[in-house]
Amino acid sequence: MGLTPSQTTPLGRRRARRDRLTRYAISAGGVWVLLTLMLIFFYLIYTVWPLFRPASIGAAQPLAWQAHSPTLTAGVEHSGQWAWRVDQSGTGTFFSLKTGGESGTSGPLMPSPPTAFARLDGNNTLLALGDGEGRIRLVTPRFRTPGDAPAPQWGDDYGTAPQLFDPRRQPLTQLGIARRGNDVMAAALTADGRVLMGTWRPKGWQVNVLEAREPVSQLLLAPDAGRLFLLGKTHLSVFAPDNGSAEPREDIALDARRMLLLPGASSLLLLGGDGVVSQWFEVNRRDETHLTRIRDYSAQKTIALMTAEPYRRVFATLARGGALSLYDELQTSPLLTYKLPADTRGIWFASAGDGLLTENARGMVWYPLDNAYPGINWRTLLLPVWFENYPAPDYVWQSTSGADDYQAKYSLWPVVAGTLKAALYALAFAAPLAVAGAVYTACFMSAGLRRVVKPAIEMTGALPTVVIGLVAAIWLAPVIEAHLLALLLLPLALPLVTLGGGALCARWLKPARQRAGAGREILFLLPLVAVTVAALFAVAPWLERLIWDMPLHEFLGDRYEQRNALVVAVALGFALVPVIFTLAEDALFGVPPALTQGSLALGATPWQTVWHVVLPGASAGIFSALMIGLGRAVGETMIVLMATGNTPLLDASPFQGLRALAANIAIEMPEAVAGSAHYRILFLTALVLFVFTFVVNTLAEAVRLRLRARYDTQREGL
Repeated sequence: MGLTPSQTTPLGRRRARRDRLTRYAISAGGVWVLLTLMLIFFYLIYTVWPLFRPASIGAAQPLAWQAHSPTLTAGVEHSGQWAWRVDQSGTGTFFSLKTGGESGTSGPLMPSPPTAFARLDGNNTLLALGDGEGRIRLVTPRFRTPGDAPAPQWGDDYGTAPQLFDPRRQPLTQLGIARRGNDVMAAALTADGRVLMGTWRPKGWQVNVLEAREPVSQLLLAPDAGRLFLLGKTHLSVFAPDNGSAEPREDIALDARRMLLLPGASSLLLLGGDGVVSQWFEVNRRDETHLTRIRDYSAQKTIALMTAEPYRRVFATLARGGALSLYDELQTSPLLTYKLPADTRGIWFASAGDGLLTENARGMVWYPLDNAYPGINWRTLLLPVWFENYPAPDYVWQSTSGADDYQAKYSLWPVVAGTLKAALYALAFAAPLAVAGAVYTACFMSAGLRRVVKPAIEMTGALPTVVIGLVAAIWLAPVIEAHLLALLLLPLALPLVTLGGGALCARWLKPARQRAGAGREILFLLPLVAVTVAALFAVAPWLERLIWDMPLHEFLGDRYEQRNALVVAVALGFALVPVIFTLAEDALFGVPPALTQGSLALGATPWQTVWHVVLPGASAGIFSALMIGLGRAVGETMIVLMATGNTPLLDASPFQGLRALAANIAIEMPEAVAGSAHYRILFLTALVLFVFTFVVNTLAEAVRLRLRARYDTQREGL
């Protein structure tokens, strides 16, 4: 291919060189943008991926320290450096998980071997040890003394010797321990079958006797002393402790062999006679609370023992033969299964849930455990889940609470639905106004008026969204609440008044229209629109009293929130109008004049020309404007953050609030701990927002190109 004459001259060569450099620079910029998007996408994937990594258990690490008596109970402190145990002889021992060395502060905790024990995990683990003479001693394993001494020791805040609990001095066979405020409460089962309930006092235990329905095989006391569970051969009895005693609440006929309370004191695990592990918690229905069977776990049929993590709702079962199964409360199938030695007789979780301490005939063995996010999977994120104390399965987003035993809930649907709800309501408000305004401005308005109106509308797009959100929250929301009926009637009244006013203007004000000039009809309609709005706002309160005998928002009651989707629709729609209007008006104004002039020359009316020629020609641009508006609405943060109640509800009502993805990230990311489940799920919501915007924009571009190709084909055929 030969060079053109302009490329053979020095000026032409310099121009061609600049063109190539410009083309390369623009191409490099485009490639860099694509690479940046890909990096963002892969970084989000990298941050989110650990949520869905399956649980795993590391290789066994036998401890050099050897026990001289079987372990009664044991635990591992938060840092994972020290472990403690109390053996069947009553000796309390601290030993290092790294070296196996024993601390010098170990020693006997009871003057005689304990016959029962209970533990209460929390900021300071509390152990209750009962003996054969009806006495209880309370001790605490401490890993940092007030002077920050590195060696752990046993705390004796409740005395250095056991205190009498059973006046008859019968051996204690079962124990439960709890804290209620500053009080320590205990429940005990004696060898002669009595159930005792008492409160610790410095001078001794204050004890009451409870009446059980049948002989008790196991006793559990909730950590907050809210419930006492007594398991018999055929019944489970539930009591509500109060003032050192307990009132019976309900009896449930069932066949169960063992009970286990999960952290939080709400969920009870029952090992049935058929070998099935089931979860139970109280459900409120018809103003009555009953212990209800929620879900069954696919556990081993020959379970020998069950144990739970101290803080998270994770538990493990150990079957005969050493088959270990790890579960999360919300998943009925095991997180992992593992074969321990067949003679394993005890398993205890580390406080942080990052390891298992086991005991067999040869000694103690430590197993590292990787189970950082046990309750997170696609089912809990996307399907309704039955959470503790909820009446039924539901979609719930509630990530934080002031309670230490709080169960975080991460259903994505409330925030995804809130995002779509805000975007669609805002688009429903903005799209008709922006597109209709663009049609009138581009096709009917006079050139002089257009030069004033279009820049004025575009200038509103420069308003900071935080200002729009502030005005919406402080001023607009109360105005909408006070004039709700008037606002709801406006979409019906204004089109009718505009059409009627236009017809009257065409018939009765023709001389005035001719003097004003073509394209200025809006000057005659604006006063009519203003009068209509004022009349509606004046008449609506009278209509509300006539129909409901009260303002509409009071009639709706709890179904109406002041900061709701309607407020978001108006405020966010106001921010979208300039974007959609500008792009749509440019597309309409860019339709070749030859097409419109040809249509008019063939006898079509201006409106017929707009409907059949201009709108099809500009359809690709209008569609792009709407999709860009939708993308802007989906990603908007400040308006949605300030103009709604930020309540993650799954409710399509325009009178209820919402929480959007972008606003949710802005609210919760500052308080999320890096690397936590909350932190990674917020990145997951960012990934959802990123993918949604990318898919919408891609589909919009594909549809735009298809519409443009169809329009170009039709135009070439003319």
